[in-house]
Amino acid sequence: MIKMINFLRGVPADESLETIKSQIADGYQNAISKYGTDVLQYGHFGGFRPLREILGETCNVDPERIIAGNGGLEVISLFFKSLPQNSTIIVEEATYDRVITDIARYGHNILGVEMTSDGANLNDLEHLAKTNSAKVFYGIPFHQNPTGINYSEENREAVEAICRKYDMLCVWDICYQTLRYDGISNIPFKVSENGPVLMSSFTKTISPGTKCGYMVIPREMVGTMTNVIANTRINPNLPTQAFIADFMASGKYDEFLGYLRELYRPRMDALNTAMTSYFPETNPVRLTGGFFALVCLSRITEGKEGLFVKSAKDAGVNITSAKAAFAPNILEKNRGKGLFVRLTFPAIKPGQIEQGIARLKEVEQSL
Repeated sequence: MIKMINFLRGVPADESLETIKSQIADGYQNAISKYGTDVLQYGHFGGFRPLREILGETCNVDPERIIAGNGGLEVISLFFKSLPQNSTIIVEEATYDRVITDIARYGHNILGVEMTSDGANLNDLEHLAKTNSAKVFYGIPFHQNPTGINYSEENREAVEAICRKYDMLCVWDICYQTLRYDGISNIPFKVSENGPVLMSSFTKTISPGTKCGYMVIPREMVGTMTNVIANTRINPNLPTQAFIADFMASGKYDEFLGYLRELYRPRMDALNTAMTSYFPETNPVRLTGGFFALVCLSRITEGKEGLFVKSAKDAGVNITSAKAAFAPNILEKNRGKGLFVRLTFPAIKPGQIEQGIARLKEVEQSL
């Protein structure tokens, strides 16, 4: 029986969860012992105050501007829920697919901006902002999901300048900022009173099950966001946030990040090498961190997509089309270019990654 190689979901490696399991168990017990009923009762509307203070210090902002919630997707959802209905949101041409779903859920309009190897296509972004009265730009600047692009600092600053010029709120999802594996540290953002908005979570850096995310919002949005939270939930998972606060304060969080970088680097290198060997014509981004890569298989026409995915599964490789990650206007532009596939690597060992990409090449050639 063929052992399945799963490129579908961006889940952390089992090894990382085994490594941190005992620390999480001890952390919850310590949080209850230290804070008692304070983390078992209603309260801490915008999140656990000690965690917000740590995050505020990290981001160099007043803790009142920090909203800590039940996972990254919740804070993203709270943000889009807080916007006037029928707002126009600009996203990267391919982005976190749940964001596209959430934008549509709250009645907003979605436009995709074209991307370059350095980040957003600035001419396209300015054109979209100018001609559509866009309210928000949402981007993933570090090891972008799903393309793997890492924005240059110059591109990030230029994006923010365009946002200021057209009175468009700049939102950066920085959930992969600390997950860089090539020995270089990403340069963090400078946040003023008016932005940018920062969003992140501990899903990939601690565990998905702990469910904690946060955002840094402009001071003028605090009142509006408080009302949205009041109509959505009263308080988040306080024991989790208390554990994370102590985990960060102890220095163990930074130690664990170092462990993750060492764990994931060989896997990233294996995917980079395999893609260069088997799919050089696709010219994928050379990864430096994160969880994902995006590949376009130009030989797999629209009529062959279903057959390719099924044949890959029969060969022991789970993949799916990345169509759900594309903004509608970009999806139309991509029609006829081939099958776009998102690949993830942290949960797969290097040898399996190479084997999986080789099998995909065999399937492609067979069709």
